[in-house]
Amino acid sequence: MTAPTSLLQREERDALVVLGHLHLEQSRPEEAACLLRPLHRALPGDAEVERCLAVAELQAGNHARAARLAAHAYTLAARPARDAMGLVYAKALWLAGNEAASREALAKVIAQRATLDEG
Repeated sequence: MTAPTSLLQREERDALVVLGHLHLEQSRPEEAACLLRPLHRALPGDAEVERCLAVAELQAGNHARAARLAAHAYTLAARPARDAMGLVYAKALWLAGNEAASREALAKVIAQRATLDEG
């Protein structure tokens, strides 16, 4: 995670992320996205913020935006979160109408998972 800026303390960042998660749990993705977009702009290298925003955008119906965020979050994520972001990316592509790219992304996630399971 990127260090919080002088305008945003660690505790404030954490509170906003928790609030974003709570909005998602309450099926309020638009509110989560509105909350998380400025946080993502303030902390663009924060992987957790980006993952949460990708899910919020997906659930809010902003599929192209969700796909862009998930694709980037995938590259930053540790193993368990990487699999989840790969699935979010594939779903966002599918819902955006890019079925071929969605199948390709899903096949990549499955292949990488199979490689890990073998090793």
